Amino acid sequence: MEKVEDIKESQPAAGRRDVDVDQLNLSKKKLTRLPDLSRFHFLRELWLNNNTISELSGRSLNCCLTELYLQNNNIPSISGALKHLTCLRVLLLHNNRLRGLEDTTKELRRMQQLHTATFFLNPISHEAEYRLHVIHRLPSIQVLDGEGEISGTRVGKPPAARSICPTVACVTPPGVESAERRRSFQMFNRERHRVLQSVAFGRRATG
Repeated sequence: MEKVEDIKESQPAAGRRDVDVDQLNLSKKKLTRLPDLSRFHFLRELWLNNNTISELSGRSLNCCLTELYLQNNNIPSISGALKHLTCLRVLLLHNNRLRGLEDTTKELRRMQQLHTATFFLNPISHEAEYRLHVIHRLPSIQVLDGEGEISGTRVGKPPAARSICPTVACVTPPGVESAERRRSFQMFNRERHRVLQSVAFGRRATG
């Protein structure tokens, strides 16, 4: 498999076949919309960051993608564009124009392998209980809005600087803590939490 730095390099004239491309870097190409990449059947990692993309089309993306970098664009919504990417493990969407926290997490709920995501510097990150909402709706998330190591493997990135927030002074947040998961459960499953607390109290009382 090969990594390609420009979509033109993948053409037959360049001596490459579409099926040989598993990484494609289209960052900083002044793209305003998502190009059709459906012909790259084995594409796993895709960089589209630092463009001016304002609209996404799900038909352009291969369902086998495992890492997708869309940070630093003008994307207002991902609804209807990403739900088929069920193999996705890393998704960076910080510094866009995303609105509608519920709609955003609903689009990603089928991604049961998604362990790293960023949404900061979007309007949704200012919504009430944003972080707990994401943790509740996307329970597979291990690293949210920060760098981290998952099973000893660093978050992927283009050949340039690794920092996922190069334009701001980042304080690297920890991975999703068990305490945050408990708070999320208590907040969004109030009735179930009440029942569990009652059961636990009953056991203590009869123990």
